[in-house]
Amino acid sequence: MKIAPLIAIIVTLGLGVAGFMYSSQQQTTMKLVVGAAAGPDGSSGLKAVNQSLDGNVASISGERKKALEATAEAVTMLQRSAEELATAENELASQEAALADMREKVKEAKARQAEIQAELDALLAFFRSLPALSSVSDLNEAVATLETTVNEQKEQVSTLSSELEGKVTVRDAAAKKVAAETEELRKLDGVNRRFEEEYRKNDDEFTILAVDPRWKFVVFNAGKESRIVTGDSAPLLVKRGDVMIAKLRVVSVSSGQVVAEFKTEELPAGVMLEVGDRVFMQKPIGS
Repeated sequence: MKIAPLIAIIVTLGLGVAGFMYSSQQQTTMKLVVGAAAGPDGSSGLKAVNQSLDGNVASISGERKKALEATAEAVTMLQRSAEELATAENELASQEAALADMREKVKEAKARQAEIQAELDALLAFFRSLPALSSVSDLNEAVATLETTVNEQKEQVSTLSSELEGKVTVRDAAAKKVAAETEELRKLDGVNRRFEEEYRKNDDEFTILAVDPRWKFVVFNAGKESRIVTGDSAPLLVKRGDVMIAKLRVVSVSSGQVVAEFKTEELPAGVMLEVGDRVFMQKPIGS
């Protein structure tokens, strides 16, 4: 409700009350005048009329003042009521907005509840699809059954883990054994390679180029890649045909030319080394 129309109504009511009081004063005055004119003594009648009028005016003025004060107080109260009404309307609007927001939240909560229910239904359907949970009736039963199944699986896993630890221990021991055997094989392989290298030397054939019976030396050319060294570590054999007739000890090696010595007492009777005899490296032990 608007404030200005209310104030106008109250002012109109005040003016009406004042007009009514003024009309009553005029009627009283006319009655007094008529009464005075009918009396035997005109002067004394007018005086009484004046006195009566003065009393009525004072009474009417007081009543008018009270009416105006009451009107002003009513206007003040009306303004206060209007302010309180405006405040109440603002609070109501705020409450309505809060209520609308709450309704929207309730709507969202219901929608989320529906989604969660759909998820729970899907989860229950999934549980029922599992062989161990095919007969469950609700999620609580499904969870309880699933918990029991999980505990059983944990026990099985614990047992399998213990067995696995034992097998891992055995495997580690076997791995260490294999590693040791592999290392041994590697060493043997190295020995075999060296043996083969030494053995392959026997495939090399050298021809004696010169013989010194006096100093018991022979000379032959083995080439720079022959790997023949001085000393007793690389004994050489001399063959004539398929018969071994002497052993040589390398004395010097220079640019592939080898000088080796022999012992005449080890030669077969009546045999002397000659140019053209073939020299081989002695095969290593185990050949």
